[in-house]
Amino acid sequence: MIDLTRRQALFLAASLPFAGAATRARAAARKITVALDWTVNTNHIGLFVARDKGFYRDAGLDVEILPYGDTGSGTLVANRVADFGISGSLGLFTQKSAGADLKAVYAVVQSETGRVVFNADRAAIKSPKNLDGLTYGGFGSAWENALLQTIIRHDGGKGDFSTVTLGTSAYEALANGAVDFTLEVSTWEGVEAELKGLKQRSFRYADYGVPDEHTTL
Repeated sequence: MIDLTRRQALFLAASLPFAGAATRARAAARKITVALDWTVNTNHIGLFVARDKGFYRDAGLDVEILPYGDTGSGTLVANRVADFGISGSLGLFTQKSAGADLKAVYAVVQSETGRVVFNADRAAIKSPKNLDGLTYGGFGSAWENALLQTIIRHDGGKGDFSTVTLGTSAYEALANGAVDFTLEVSTWEGVEAELKGLKQRSFRYADYGVPDEHTTL
């Protein structure tokens, strides 16, 4: 048995945590993929702060934030292409009702930030019922028409409008008058519109029969 002096014993005890940390650092970090629900925006800040400050690395994780594409984050997670994803509540509920194996674990945005938006110079649009007969620039999700019909009918309209699926091009189409209205997130496309000097008006979902909810999960 080795006889250690008090100084040697203290030195050894102090060095053990550092040795353990070095061993953990040498171990292969666990690979994790995260799918986004949209192009990188304010709702995703936490993911990138954690990456840039090394929080993932400290937790033994190698996190890859996947670029946004045409396939929704919920679909990527349900099909095991991504481990985690950012998803809108409506999209999540739609996919779960269709049998997708998904579970929401954290509310990123805790109140609804989505809204129906249109150009401010459309004086004839005074409330949602005036959207009847107009053209909506959409994104291809099954819930969009149901949401808009609920809002319009709650205001006394019929909920009859045309839909053109444009994806991210919907905002450019709105700005140049190719479509009459679309949906946007006030904390992202809404801020972008302000920075570009685009004048818009909007209707909040919760003001027209749609319960408030977590926007993003």
